[in-house]
Amino acid sequence: MLKPQLGLFEQFGEMGYAVARMLCSYAQQEGMLVLLDAKRGDIGTTAEGYSRATIGATPGFNADAVTVNPYMGKDTLEPFIARAQAEGKGVAVLVRTSNPGAGDFQDLQVGGAPVWQRVAEILAPECSRLRGASGWSGLMAVAGATYPEEARILREAMPEALFLVPGYGAQGASAADAVAGFVQAGGKMREGGVVSSSRAVLYPPAAQSAMTIAAWRAAIGDAMAAAASELRAACTP
Repeated sequence: MLKPQLGLFEQFGEMGYAVARMLCSYAQQEGMLVLLDAKRGDIGTTAEGYSRATIGATPGFNADAVTVNPYMGKDTLEPFIARAQAEGKGVAVLVRTSNPGAGDFQDLQVGGAPVWQRVAEILAPECSRLRGASGWSGLMAVAGATYPEEARILREAMPEALFLVPGYGAQGASAADAVAGFVQAGGKMREGGVVSSSRAVLYPPAAQSAMTIAAWRAAIGDAMAAAASELRAACTP
């Protein structure tokens, strides 16, 4: 899976935007899923426009999924969920994020529970709309690996939702933390989400000190293989 952070491309104007589009298209041609990390969130026709631009067909990005911010209300999510339902796409909603300041708002108490838990409870009934043949829902919850205990509670609130798990690697979370909200059934490997690692695999020390393209590619390949092996071990019963 490719998860481009759109803001890192948009800062370079139209050429950066074009590069992001080309990367997404190339990844899909190679059989990869594309989860566009855009964190959009607005109301009405603006939200409809964002949904078309991100997961809509050309001239949209035609991404397989997109990250969205729910903090203006449930109506901001509807255009994304409706388009995802119609076109077989996914929507990853920020619920319990991995950043250090996440608790500034997400931990505020609302009726005896934190905001992030209330967001999960509001989202849970919508999961059936994007449920696939596997039984998992494409209405995903962003659940930071830096908060494994919260991820376990979040799994209880959203049993059908796939989790998008940032925070593994450069932000300090372990592989075991990253899969804390995954489930295990019938002695099989733990499942239930996608663990995201960006800086740890894109900028490993060996890549930063590489003197040739070949060495740089090898360093990134080694970092990816190491992360995959560590996560596989954490998911193995």
